[in-house]
This record gives sequence, structure tokens and C-alpha cells, in this order.
Amino acid sequence: MGKKLLHRRYVATLLSVGIIFMVWQILAIVINSPLILPLPRETLEVLVQDIGKPLFWQHVGATVCRSLAAFGIAVVLGTLLGAAAGAQESFRNLLDFPLAILRATPVVSFILLALFWFGTSLVPVFVAVVMSLPVMISSIETGIKNTNKELIACCRVYGFSRGKMLRHLYFPSCKPYFFSGSLAVFGLSWKVVAAAEVISLPHRSAGTLLQSAKVHLETAQVFAITLVLVILSFVLERFFSFVLRKRGLLTGGKATK
Repeated sequence: MGKKLLHRRYVATLLSVGIIFMVWQILAIVINSPLILPLPRETLEVLVQDIGKPLFWQHVGATVCRSLAAFGIAVVLGTLLGAAAGAQESFRNLLDFPLAILRATPVVSFILLALFWFGTSLVPVFVAVVMSLPVMISSIETGIKNTNKELIACCRVYGFSRGKMLRHLYFPSCKPYFFSGSLAVFGLSWKVVAAAEVISLPHRSAGTLLQSAKVHLETAQVFAITLVLVILSFVLERFFSFVLRKRGLLTGGKATK
């Protein structure tokens, strides 16, 4: 049954990709303006040219590094703050207003403010961390609060130290929430970093390439770069998700049933 389900997912994915390209082709023919919407063939030709350029991969690689850096910082910081918020109601109340501000403030506002504070290379990382923190904090806090209260009382009766309770009770309880939150933060960091790069224009970044192509009215180039970012994001996120589900570390995985 598992192999059949996996096969159906692959077929559905390929079918959806085919439909998207077919709609794209039809719209491009109807509009008949490469400046507005290039044909898929034109975009793929530009993409093939880009793939053969080392400089192109330097730009994309810089974006990947920034995304991974933002992801790592957001996960570590969000885990620490989320654990504190879950353990102490007073600390959670203290975080309420700052988190509400982070959720309500548009991404572009943080980008423009960060341009005054940091170098252009650090702006995307900072903004991605700021936008991802509420997600990670919320996931860890939920894991802490959903820990079995009867088990907590039992551990206290038997005199478990805080270290033992963390290792044997809170860590296993929070594990699925931690990895689910990490997966969400990974996807969010990728999107925010790319958006921030378009505005901050670091020396090396996919966002800088996008902005340059847009200024020079190279619509096919914009589509080609976007396609690379989408594919990389899809592959990395699916690989991350696959590994976690295989080990039962996501909610709904084997180990969490």
C-alpha cells in the first residue's frame, strides 16, 4: 500500500507540473508578448544557459547559504524562547506583544529598516530570522504545554531531577512539534531571504539577479531564476520532510502515533 501511495503521489506531482506548463504555454500564446509572459521554451533556453555559468551558481549558492543560516538561527533561538514560554506563563505574557508586532508588521518594513542597521548581505538573514521566530516559538511552546500532565506529576513523585525530566519527558514530547516547526521555518526562511535580497541587493544573491533581470526587462531570465529557486526549495524541503517522516519525527509519523 505504501509503494502504491508513493507512486500515486509521484504521478499526481508530474500531472500537476504538466498542467502548469500547459496553462503557461496557452497563456503565453494568447498574450503573445515575451515581455509580459515568455514561452516555456524560451525560459528553458535561458535556464540552460544560466546553468552553465559558474557565476550564476555563486549567486544561487549565496542565497542557499543565507537561507540555511537564517534557518539555523531561527530554530535555535526559537527553541530556547519557546521552551521558556512554555515553562513560564509570565515569560509567555512578556513575549505576547513583541510576537504580535512581528506577525503584524509587513516583511518589506523589516527589510527597509534592516538596511539602516546592517550590511546588505546580513539584511536577508536578519529579516528571515525575525519572520520565522514566531512560528518556531509557537511550535515549541505547544509541545511543552501538551506534555502529559500525569507523567509530569509522576516524575515529581519519584524525585526526577530537571535534567532527567527534560531528557526523558519534555524532549520526547516536543520532538514532533520541533521538527514540524523546523520544516515550516525552513520554507519560510527560503522565501523571505529571496524577497529581502531583491530589495537589499547583496553583491552575490539570486535576488540581485532577479532585480537586474527585471531592470533590463529580461522577463525570461526572471522566470528562469525563479524556476531554479522553486525547484531548489521544493527538492530541499521534500528531502527534509522525507527524512523526518521516515524516522517518524513529524506529527503523523510512525513514531508519533
